[in-house]
Amino acid sequence: MQASPMSMPRGTASQHLRDSNAAERESTKEGQAGGTFRSKANVLSGQPDMEALAASLQARDCMNDNRMDPGLGSGFLPGEERVRQLTMRRQNCMWTFIFAILGVVLAVTDNEIRWDSLDDFYNVTKISFTLRVLVVTTTILTLYFLYKYYETLINLRRLSGIRLPPGVSISSLKGGGYWSQFLIDVLIMLPQPLPLLDVNVTIWNKGLGRASIYELNSILCCLMFVRFFYVPRFYGECISDLQSESTVALGRMNRVKIDESFILKYVIANSMQVVIVLTLLQIVMFAYMMMVFERVVDNGALQHFANCVWLTIITMTTVGYGDEFPTTLLGRMVSVMASIVAVVMLAITVNLVIAKLTLSRAESKVIAVMDKITLRKDLKHKAAVVIQRWIRAHKEYMEGERRGSTRGGYMMIPDFKSARRKNMDLRAQVLSNLPLLESINDFKETSDESFSNNLQTDVPELVGNLSSQLVQQEKRILELNKKAEEVNNLVAKLLAKKKQDTLQRSRA
Repeated sequence: MQASPMSMPRGTASQHLRDSNAAERESTKEGQAGGTFRSKANVLSGQPDMEALAASLQARDCMNDNRMDPGLGSGFLPGEERVRQLTMRRQNCMWTFIFAILGVVLAVTDNEIRWDSLDDFYNVTKISFTLRVLVVTTTILTLYFLYKYYETLINLRRLSGIRLPPGVSISSLKGGGYWSQFLIDVLIMLPQPLPLLDVNVTIWNKGLGRASIYELNSILCCLMFVRFFYVPRFYGECISDLQSESTVALGRMNRVKIDESFILKYVIANSMQVVIVLTLLQIVMFAYMMMVFERVVDNGALQHFANCVWLTIITMTTVGYGDEFPTTLLGRMVSVMASIVAVVMLAITVNLVIAKLTLSRAESKVIAVMDKITLRKDLKHKAAVVIQRWIRAHKEYMEGERRGSTRGGYMMIPDFKSARRKNMDLRAQVLSNLPLLESINDFKETSDESFSNNLQTDVPELVGNLSSQLVQQEKRILELNKKAEEVNNLVAKLLAKKKQDTLQRSRA
């Protein structure tokens, strides 16, 4: 039994203190990650603080326990051991996903072979039995690699300085924060077709007035689709770096848990390709489950997979032509689940489309400059049209004046009128030209639009320039104040020195 630090003699405490300091220097040379077991400053300086001494002894015992753990590799430095454990974690995650999905493929194959060979049941029994044995084998291998995956997670926690019980147990899983996740993973792997389990299940279709008989293994085969829950983990571990040590550390700094839900949110919110793949995968899964639950109905149109895909698509797109519809209880439950999932995927798709079509700041600036150039060209064109029509109207008026007649609706200006009166009449007559007035109005509208556009562009730029100039002025003022303080301090020192020299001379 280890003695309490408070009850140790002075010599024993000093010895333990020297041992803890030596252990910490050794961990520093090895590059021990985490730094959670460093002693306090007063212990390093040799102060006999009992709390710091107890922390140092606990750190030494924890490091010794982790080094003696059989789950960790011997003969490796902590940095090398961490790299090895990270590589093993990725490999175990990859094999877990591969065998889990392989089990789904084998179960679907077995289910379809048994359904297509109902008339020749005895000839396919051996094939079906072999496929189900393979399904169970893949499940066992998946659980094995799942166990190794959590073993590497716990070893990484130990290397980061967390003291956990040896091996993979309930205590170590709870201590590492993986118990609930491990339990969910095991429950996901439980549904599967079993050999020699030829049991039929009768489900009464409430409201339809009849019952449907299913094979239990067919229902278990449909429940195996929950294994696609491993897709986000596989993407985060083996394809991207979303579950790397740096990402997890950054998440802990911001109190964000980097798990499957976070990876799914990140991928769905940033990748249209992933959303399309997930939508197609959901269509295939719901269509197959619909076919399995509806083909027990005699002469039903949903016995064919193509019709089930059609029904799933028009259900998920909320079209609902009504030409095909489920007639069993389980089929209707699948249709309801497809509708709920479709609402979520539709919202995600709309969000992604808006995000993709939203212009960036640089793109908006380019478009604004292009609009300004186009508006300037339009303004020049309309100004030229106004000038041309004004000249044409003035020319027509002057020709009529010279002929002394009224053409084109213009009235003669008597010769006895003054020059000012002539100019006023000329203005009135020229502005009575309707095409000229239309061109002037168009020019005014374009000019106002150009002015407002320039104002929207120039005002923020002007405000930004003024703000930057104010900041620079403030910096200059601070620098001047600092230099003024230095000058004042220098003057004060010179005055003090001069006063001191005067006193010394007066005493002499």
